[in-house]
Amino acid sequence: MTYGSPPGPQPPQWGVPPAPQWGGPPPRQWQPPAPPKKRRTGLIIGICLGTVVLLGGGGFAIFAIATDDSVEVHRPAGGPDVVAQAYVAAVNQRDPIGLQNVNCHASTEYPATRSVADFERDNVRMRLGKPTTGPGGGAFFEVEVSRAAHPPTTTRLELNREEAGTWCVFVTGGGLPPNLPP
Repeated sequence: MTYGSPPGPQPPQWGVPPAPQWGGPPPRQWQPPAPPKKRRTGLIIGICLGTVVLLGGGGFAIFAIATDDSVEVHRPAGGPDVVAQAYVAAVNQRDPIGLQNVNCHASTEYPATRSVADFERDNVRMRLGKPTTGPGGGAFFEVEVSRAAHPPTTTRLELNREEAGTWCVFVTGGGLPPNLPP
């Protein structure tokens, strides 16, 4: 005995849509338009220029430090006579630090050690003479210089007053007075 309806397809139920039987796309929903891509050209140019400026500044700083030929000096306290005596003593004692401290233009380009080596090689000896006159506001002293294979020469040693009030000796790169050939 059978109760109900015969077996077979059942009628659809009301209120529920049928599930799709095939793989179609889901229904489309509205989305706001995508914002335009920002261009970063200005940022890239700025970074490149900043890098160039930093590298250029660093290169200049390295160049300035590498080419600085000044050396630290400690001028002797006193007038031009004290400085002239300190110069003559530095030459005769072969003292590069003493020579550097009285030289107006001490530099690493022509270090006092090189002058001292030349003084030793040529057996240079100096003797301080009397003060003399000269042009400008400097101080001048006679010095007698003797060197191997040369007769003693009397020449003029020039001293300059610096802005700080200290005195220094004006000598050539060889450590000798400028009016005496090295």
